[in-house]
Amino acid sequence: MKGGHALDTGGVGGDLADASMTTRLPLAVLVLSCAAIAGAYGLAFLPGGAPPWAAWGIAIGSAGALSSLMALGATRGGRLRPMAGAACALTFLVVSGCFGAALLLPPDEGRGAALVLGLPLRTAIVLYGVGLVPLLFLPLAYAASFDADTLTDEDLDRVRRAAKDRDA
Repeated sequence: MKGGHALDTGGVGGDLADASMTTRLPLAVLVLSCAAIAGAYGLAFLPGGAPPWAAWGIAIGSAGALSSLMALGATRGGRLRPMAGAACALTFLVVSGCFGAALLLPPDEGRGAALVLGLPLRTAIVLYGVGLVPLLFLPLAYAASFDADTLTDEDLDRVRRAAKDRDA
């Protein structure tokens, strides 16, 4: 508050206790995902190295962190539009599925192993599945919800008023 004027946030903001379930769920998933990643890295310091299942913490945690950050970024006015929610869920499924598939493949790649577009199968699954497949559906989800998720003239006026009040 400056000069006796409160900043008008249009109903967005407040402390965590006032956050809607739309915000709390992605935050909880983000915290759990980061804990899974940190735990997996921490297991590397065990005598003898990390157990084989520790890689799953990174695989699932990475997908969860990515998807939850997408959901937090797409939340507008305490709501996550169905198209954005579907894009976040699909991203989690694709990324975790590709990492999981790579982890489940037998570790016997070598000479004569299957190549997919010039890459060993495990590498191809991760690079193409995690790096390229989301590029097929995320722009479509963004385009489908563009009008609903961009700033309206009312939003811009509210931002201008807040800037003017801040400078006053």
